Amino acid sequence: MPRLDDSLELQAGSRSALTPGRAGDDALLRLLAHMACSDGVVHDDELEFLARVRPGLNSEQLRDWALKHGGGDLDIALIVSSLTTADEQWKCLRFAARMAWKDHDLADEERELLAQLADGMKLPMGAVDRVLGEMSPDDGKRYTDDRILKCLMEIHWDAVQLASGGLVSEDLLAVTPDSTRVVARIGLEKVEVLAICTGGISARFQEGAAFLTWADIVTYTRDFGLGSAVRLHTETGASYSLVDSRLSGLAIFLDRLLGDDERKKPSDKPNVQHTRGE
Repeated sequence: MPRLDDSLELQAGSRSALTPGRAGDDALLRLLAHMACSDGVVHDDELEFLARVRPGLNSEQLRDWALKHGGGDLDIALIVSSLTTADEQWKCLRFAARMAWKDHDLADEERELLAQLADGMKLPMGAVDRVLGEMSPDDGKRYTDDRILKCLMEIHWDAVQLASGGLVSEDLLAVTPDSTRVVARIGLEKVEVLAICTGGISARFQEGAAFLTWADIVTYTRDFGLGSAVRLHTETGASYSLVDSRLSGLAIFLDRLLGDDERKKPSDKPNVQHTRGE
């Protein structure tokens, strides 16, 4: 597979976490370019998405890059061979589904391509329907206060403390937009570490305090190493890590929040405790 940056270089200071020249990222970038060009037109929303994974290129350069690397038949086997773990495979499928929805119109050709990709990676039956549901445009009902609380109660996240929404600590407050409401706060040993909001998540990530909107988050991977928990991957290709294993419940919460809303109601009330911000 040729390097995807053979003619266009990233500008200094705008390096994306998706790095041309790295096999897995080349595969994902090629797939996204192909998805954007699948109907022969690179729509503005698709171009905006490409700009996030290929920063430093202007609109004309991006269109040229997409048409160059996205035209013709896609070698599914070559894409699959570059993805060595199940996490990389699900990440690739979710990114492709996000691109498919960018023009708010899911074409039959796009669904078929996703099906071929999932089949090539030997993902379980229903994988395509699952990621298309997760990546579908928000209908205004997914991130309501009631639904967020419902999903939190369903997972019985006993390793942490849950507190109702309210003022968060100063470092999280500094990154949380005024336009979003804090629905619940998550604490470890009664110290606040993240806030789940109607607009996204504020957290003390390993990379520093940050707010990720729901639209930013494409996928998430569970880490099973010592002192690790979950990593969130955004549209830019950047990732944000929570390193305490007790926070791995966030992945289960996201499974619920982004997935099927028809769940069995919990039999027990959640264990709600107060947490302090410092």
